[in-house]
Amino acid sequence: MISPVVVFLLGLNLRPAVTSLGVTLPDIAVPGWAAALLVALPLWACGIGALLTRSRGGVRAALAVLAFALSIRVLGGLAVMVAGTALACLAIARIGTVLPVLARGSRRLSACYTVALGCGSTAGALVTPWVVSRSSWQLGLSGWTLLPVMALLFWRHDTPTIGQVRPLSLRHNGTAWALTVYFGLVSTVTFLVMGWLPEILRAAGLSAGAAGACLGLAMVMGLPMMWFVPLWAHRWMLVVVTVPSVVSVVGLLVAPAVLPWLWSALLGIGIGGLALALTCIPMRAGADRSVTAALSAMVQGGGYLIAGVGALACGLVHGLTHDWRASLAMILIVLCGQVGAGLLAVRPVVVRPRASPGPQPDHPRHQPHLVDVPDVRLHEPR
Repeated sequence: MISPVVVFLLGLNLRPAVTSLGVTLPDIAVPGWAAALLVALPLWACGIGALLTRSRGGVRAALAVLAFALSIRVLGGLAVMVAGTALACLAIARIGTVLPVLARGSRRLSACYTVALGCGSTAGALVTPWVVSRSSWQLGLSGWTLLPVMALLFWRHDTPTIGQVRPLSLRHNGTAWALTVYFGLVSTVTFLVMGWLPEILRAAGLSAGAAGACLGLAMVMGLPMMWFVPLWAHRWMLVVVTVPSVVSVVGLLVAPAVLPWLWSALLGIGIGGLALALTCIPMRAGADRSVTAALSAMVQGGGYLIAGVGALACGLVHGLTHDWRASLAMILIVLCGQVGAGLLAVRPVVVRPRASPGPQPDHPRHQPHLVDVPDVRLHEPR
């Protein structure tokens, strides 16, 4: 069994590279189109990286690449920033795809993983502005290099057994697609919060410090949800994590400067939907390591690509209209789709392989098909 400390440290590395960038965009002073690209780029890089993952290994190399990318992206202009961010997110994708496999079979490890995501998001949103105000945005971004270095040290001393997994295709599985779409729509809202919430509030008249504090509040409010959602991954939890987001977006659309702290807190509660999506990966895969690895790659790969399109679209719409109302209306549409896909994704079924007749699945053309098998035990605490 892998140590919870290792799981926590790995999960802690998955968000600061993104949240730290979002809160420093005003200090970097990039054009509007470049800001929209920098918000969407991490999602596309994570998606492509997850889809290219074919094994559970490579964590040590991914941590080393992440540390390198975080340290060099502040050394040049916009091109270096874009290249370094893309490289960092490719490494993050490898780590993020492996984590659900490592946490397979334990909801407590899954909760540890999702709490680490929340802690990393919160730290990136709160610590980075503090460092920037006292030093420079370069140090605020590159300082997060310490996290992958620390995780690398612990990984070397507590490396779990990593076996080979069979290549599986889930392209014809309805539950896998529903979970992919749900993860993509939840990630769209989550990354829009991390990337654009300070800008939305500053446009409504809040100071830079107050807007950054609201983002920090949203991340803090998401922490308990990241812990409790994996432990009680029932269908009603879909309502718990969606309704606050709807109320918050409506509030930001109608009166963003009236109760910004409340809107931010509700958005943080809605971030728990990401924990629900991540928890469903090992739950839907059951005890099969190969299915877990394939489902993790498909859900995170396809989901992040969907989220990248949504994040870029919202940024470009704002750039064209110079108003956040149209983008917020788009987020409401995304939340409606999130409910529909989520109802299909949280059904109590397990995706299990069914061997095809004929040759064994050594060749890609003879990969097993996957079917959904009902399993009423999915909602029992472990």
